[in-house]
Amino acid sequence: MKRRTELWCAWSGVPFVVLFFVGLLVLAGFVPPPSPALTAPEIAAVYRDGDFAIRLGVLLCFLGTMFFLAFGSGLVGQTRRIGGVSPAVTYFQVASFAAAVLIIIFPLMCWWTAAFRPGERSDELVQLVNDLGWLCFVVGFAPYVTWAIATGLAIFSDESERPLYPRWAGYFCVFVGLVQIPPCVLVFTKTGPFAWDGLISWWMPMFDFFGWIVVMTVLTVRAVDREYTPLGEVQLRE
Repeated sequence: MKRRTELWCAWSGVPFVVLFFVGLLVLAGFVPPPSPALTAPEIAAVYRDGDFAIRLGVLLCFLGTMFFLAFGSGLVGQTRRIGGVSPAVTYFQVASFAAAVLIIIFPLMCWWTAAFRPGERSDELVQLVNDLGWLCFVVGFAPYVTWAIATGLAIFSDESERPLYPRWAGYFCVFVGLVQIPPCVLVFTKTGPFAWDGLISWWMPMFDFFGWIVVMTVLTVRAVDREYTPLGEVQLRE
C-alpha cells in the first residue's frame, strides 16, 4: 500500500500537466494569454464570446491542482530520504509548493470571475480582473523558484555512492528556478518578449516549468522503485 501511494503521488505530475494542457490551451484558448495590449472592450469580448469554454477549461485546471499537491508531496517524500539533506530544506520544499498552488488557484478564480457574467459588468471591470489573474499567474514566480532550487539543494546533499537522484537533476532544478525570474519585468511593458504573452515571460517559463514536472516525475518514479527493489536487482538493471 505504501509503495502504491508513493507511486500514485509521483505519477500525479502527468495528470496535472494533461489537465492544464487541455483546460488552458484546448478549451479556454489561453495559450498564449490574451495580449496585455488589448483594450478593455477587446478583453471583455474574449470572455463574452468564450465564457462557457473558459469556465470549463479553468475547471479542469482547478481539478489539476489536486494532482499538483500530490506530486509535490511525492517529490518531497523521496528527497527527504536522502541521508545528508537538512530538515530545513525539506520544510523549504513543502512551504514552496504549498504556496505555489495558491499562485495557481487565485488566477483561476480571477478568470472564472471574469467569465461568470461578462455581459453584466463593464468592460473595464472585466479587464481589471483579467489583468489581476495574468499578472499573478505569470509574475508570481517566487514559490516556483524556491521549490525548484530547494529540490536541487536536496539532490546536491546526496553524497552516497548510489544517489537517489542523478546529480545533473540538481543542476537542472537550479536552472529551472532561474528561468522563472525574468518575467518580473512584465510589470513594465505590455508588448514584446517581456510582456506576459511574450517569449521570455510566457513561452520560456511555461516549457521550463512543465518540462521540469515531467522530468521530475520520471526520476521520482524511479526513486520509488529503487526503494522497494532489492539491491541486487537494482545493480543488475544499472
